[in-house]
Amino acid sequence: MNLQAAVKDVLYGASLSQVAAGLREQLIKDFGFRPEEVTADTFQTEVAAFMRKLARHLGDRHAGDVRVGSALKDWVMRCDHYEAWDALLSGFAVEGRPALLRRGRMLFPGPLTAHWGDE
Repeated sequence: MNLQAAVKDVLYGASLSQVAAGLREQLIKDFGFRPEEVTADTFQTEVAAFMRKLARHLGDRHAGDVRVGSALKDWVMRCDHYEAWDALLSGFAVEGRPALLRRGRMLFPGPLTAHWGDE
């Protein structure tokens, strides 16, 4: 899966969890792993790196899009990737923003969160 395909999937309603799972499945298939060779850690690093890149792209190119904001909000509840948190809190007006701001500021140092604005 490439970045543009992942963006398209999100814009069509896929969650970022679905994108991550699909990417992992594709990598497992592409590399020819047998089921007994696959663990929970298989391609974890590669998928995380791609998802960080995807979150940054979505925040930069699709700020304000309700579909993207919703997908990012769901994703940040599952991960602690700064890129996803920053994309969400920098470019989207989401329900529950004050609580998200508090949580994000607990996860990341002040200089990284200063541009997120006030609650």
